[in-house]
Parts: sequence; C-alpha cells; structure tokens
Amino acid sequence: MWKLIPVVLASSLATMAQAQTITDPDQIASKLRLWSQVSDDPVYYGEVRNVNRRTMTGTTHYQCLALAFIKYEAGVLHYAHKMWAKSRDGSCHYEDVTSRKVGNHGFCVRDTNAGLGRAVGTARMTKDNIDFARSTFRTVNTRTRRVGEVPSCVPPRGAGAGLYAMRIENGRFKVITTRPLDYEVSMDPQDPRNPPTKPVF
Repeated sequence: MWKLIPVVLASSLATMAQAQTITDPDQIASKLRLWSQVSDDPVYYGEVRNVNRRTMTGTTHYQCLALAFIKYEAGVLHYAHKMWAKSRDGSCHYEDVTSRKVGNHGFCVRDTNAGLGRAVGTARMTKDNIDFARSTFRTVNTRTRRVGEVPSCVPPRGAGAGLYAMRIENGRFKVITTRPLDYEVSMDPQDPRNPPTKPVF
C-alpha cells in the first residue's frame, strides 16, 4: 500500500498543475512563444466562441482560430490571428484552410495575400507569409483593458472591444472580450507548415 502513495501524489500534483489558472499578464506572456524571440514561427490553434452576456462564459462556436503571438511589451501583448468557418463535417480543419476565405487578420498586417473583402486570404500563418517586422498588429492591452486594432493602425482611437478577462486555464489560453467573444487556443504551439489534423480540443 505504501508503494502506491508516491504515484497517487505525483498524479494529484500533475492534475493540480494542469488545473492552475494564471491571470497575471507577465506570467502569461512568459509561457507563450513569441515570434520576436524565437527563430521559428509557432502558431496556436483553437476556436472563437460566442459568449453569454449574463454569465460572460463561452457558449456556441463562432469561428475556427489560429493565433500567433508576436511580442509582449509593458503589459501589451501583440498578436496576429486568422479565423475561418468550420468545414461541412462540422469540424475545424486546421490543415486545409488555404482554399477557403480567411478573415480578421488585421488591417495593418503585411500579408502576402491579405484576402480582404471576398478574396481568399493566405491561411498559413508563417513568417514567410506575414511580414511581422513591418506590420502593425492587434494587441491585448492589459493596462487600458482594450483588445483589437491600435490607434496607429485605425486612427484616432483604434478599433476593438474591451478586455473582460485573459488567463491560462486547463491547458488553454483564453481571452474574453466585451464584444463579447471568447478566443481560446491550446497551449501546445504548432508548426504552421504542419498544422493539426485533428481537433485541438
């Protein structure tokens, strides 16, 4: 019986670590792989959900989601993102999105195929496709509590929504805006040239 105790304890500690909720912006940023700090171009995959305005919790599916975190400075997380509709089978197909319209990547992001309007945009989020050194990305500003386009992109005040919550919880990075929408991605970054072939959660 005594031999089982370390195994049970280790399992309990692992479960507690996975269930830990992190809300401090600096701590959250330290756990993300930022394009400005790595040689590769990690992308996080998940989905956007509608939010119940009364409880401010995610409910139904809104769009499939790919997120790239560019840099973090003075409480401001800069990010690139693309969203697209589910496939006919009702799933987010992250490996087959180059043939469908991709939107919401940001007005000031230098993309090899921006896909504005009815055009089909470049789906793969890579440094080859996105000029991250000369783009103006959207931000999560944890000090002004704003999410979206910055004033330098959409003057005079930018465009976006308020930040309701940002956290890492149960292996997911989550941002809930006051629009309201719930952006969630798996904390396991992927190579955008070899995106997941199965639902990430």
